[in-house]
Amino acid sequence: MQWNSSLVQEKISFNFKNPELLFLSLSDPSYGKQINQPGSDNERLESLGETVLDLIIIDYLYHHFPYLTISKMTALRDKLSEKERLTNLWFGLGLGESYPFLDVNEERHRLRVKSSNPFEKSLKALVGAIHIDRGFSQSYNWVNKQLIAPLLERHQKDDKERVNPEKQVNLLGTTCLRTIAFDYLYRLLPYVSPGILNKLSKRLISKKQQIEYLKKLTKEDWKKITFEQDKISKKSFPSFIGAMFIYFDNENPKTRYRNSRKWFRENCINEDEVLYEAISLLLKEGIPQKWIIREILGYKSKNYDQGRERFYEIMDQSDTKHISGEEE
Repeated sequence: MQWNSSLVQEKISFNFKNPELLFLSLSDPSYGKQINQPGSDNERLESLGETVLDLIIIDYLYHHFPYLTISKMTALRDKLSEKERLTNLWFGLGLGESYPFLDVNEERHRLRVKSSNPFEKSLKALVGAIHIDRGFSQSYNWVNKQLIAPLLERHQKDDKERVNPEKQVNLLGTTCLRTIAFDYLYRLLPYVSPGILNKLSKRLISKKQQIEYLKKLTKEDWKKITFEQDKISKKSFPSFIGAMFIYFDNENPKTRYRNSRKWFRENCINEDEVLYEAISLLLKEGIPQKWIIREILGYKSKNYDQGRERFYEIMDQSDTKHISGEEE
């Protein structure tokens, strides 16, 4: 399909390094089926964008509205990310009449008023695409400019006293952990459906896993967040992640999320265990071993034998403790 990405980029006031990500964010599942490329749609980006959007909003509220109670913070988060508001923003950007690419019989103005519509889903996918293309800092700036600031900036008070700091850090950390886990899986497992990614993500951040992560923390890890220790419980891994996010934010706001994600990946994740769980789920769904070796493990035809060895190395882990636990 011939299309002009610059027209969309002008409407959203954002330039993509990789316009293919923008195109993908604009591709409804119905369009993917129409062009005989089911899976080449915005569903994965939508799921990623939803978690990124939540973190952006909570991050903003934590820093700009410290005087809010947790209940008011979460209520405001829900209000900012409600479907009708995201749909209105999509049309406000001038995208609704032409995007996303659809193959449906209903007219767009009728689709717009539905509780679940392709416009709010594409807005989330666009946030996910910006995040993958340019990073969390740029997606934060875009969402702040387009969604948050126009609604909240005029209501902000000059009150710096933080209400329930321990609960606020926990909320920030819980949201950050959820985003980091899904983001990690999104990048590790290309083409894998949002359903499987969500299932793996829930396992990765289950309470049982969080207890294991706490056991891995070192004195050096705790030293990094000395300035936040009075605000967190040493029994709460999300609170620790929240404090680490703040620590990296103080070091460099532009890299706070990237460094938090990197720390989690390097200090908490056993990638072979994650791959084992992912491949097991894919095999259970009838996905061919050959596809897994090529698309998930990244071994193309000329290196296929090497990829098969890697496949059996991962799956031959009968004595390994795999990620599992409560899916919360």
